[in-house]
Amino acid sequence: MKIIKNILLLAILLIVLTSCKDDDPRPDYYYRFKVNGVQKEFRANKDSGIVFLDAPNSINKIIFFTMVTGADPEKNAIVISLRSTEEAESGIEYKMQEPLTVNNTIVPRISIVYFDENGKTFGATLLQSLNPGARDDARLKFTQITTEGSYGEFQAIAFDMSATGDLGSRQELLITDGEFFMPNFVSLL
Repeated sequence: MKIIKNILLLAILLIVLTSCKDDDPRPDYYYRFKVNGVQKEFRANKDSGIVFLDAPNSINKIIFFTMVTGADPEKNAIVISLRSTEEAESGIEYKMQEPLTVNNTIVPRISIVYFDENGKTFGATLLQSLNPGARDDARLKFTQITTEGSYGEFQAIAFDMSATGDLGSRQELLITDGEFFMPNFVSLL
C-alpha cells in the first residue's frame, strides 16, 4: 500500500511539474535607463509593447511605446509617442525637436512621459520653437526591429508635469542611457 501511495504521489508531482511548463515562451522583454544618473531596470509585463499604427489614408505614422512593470501602470513606467511620415527603421535617430504637421497642427516628433516609483509624472512634451524657455527634448533610435520585438535606445530631458510658472525655471530630470527590448504589435486603422 505504501508503494502505491508513493507512486501516486510521484505521478501527481510529475503532472504538476509538467503542467507548469509555459506553452508559449515569452522572451525577456525589458527597459532600462538612468534618471539623473541613478540606474533603473525593469522587466516588462504583458501590457508592455510597441504599437505601430498605420492609417491607410494618412501620411503620418504613429508608434506608441508602453513600458510598464508590475501591477500599477503609473509607477516605474514610460510611455513614448513617435510620429513619422515613413516606416520605422533601425539606425535612424528620431529627434523630438524636428516637428511634424498633423491635422494642420505642428507637433513634436517624440513625446515621452515617465512615471517614477511614487507615481509622479515627468514629461518631455513641448516644442522649444513654440514654447519660449522650454528645454524639453528627447531622442529615440531603433537598433534592431525583428519579428520577436524591437530593440532601441532613448534619452530625454523631462520636467515635472504638474509644475507651473516660467518654463525656463523648471527643474529638469535627465533620462539617459535608455535601452529597451519590447514586443511589436501592428495596427491598421
